[in-house]
Amino acid sequence: MFRRRGGNGRSRHFRARIESCVTTILELDHRLGEGKIRPEIIQQFQRLKESLRHVSDDTVDESDIFRIEQATNQLLKEIRMAYGDKEPISLFTGDPH
Repeated sequence: MFRRRGGNGRSRHFRARIESCVTTILELDHRLGEGKIRPEIIQQFQRLKESLRHVSDDTVDESDIFRIEQATNQLLKEIRMAYGDKEPISLFTGDPH
């Protein structure tokens, strides 16, 4: 999934983007309750989270990250459509910034 690229400052940004997607979906699954997001999707994000432990910052590729972000955005769009006008789900507790 990840291809080796020359080390540069952007790679840490790339890895952070992947981690953000994974965290968002897994936390959303937790907040919605088990089974609200198809289990196979959650399993894919959990495998991605596990694989991130073994990926160095300089091995991520922009096209891979773009696909992960697209999948995350599509899933969030589908969830928004499913919940319609209901109050949005907050992923974090406490006061907003």
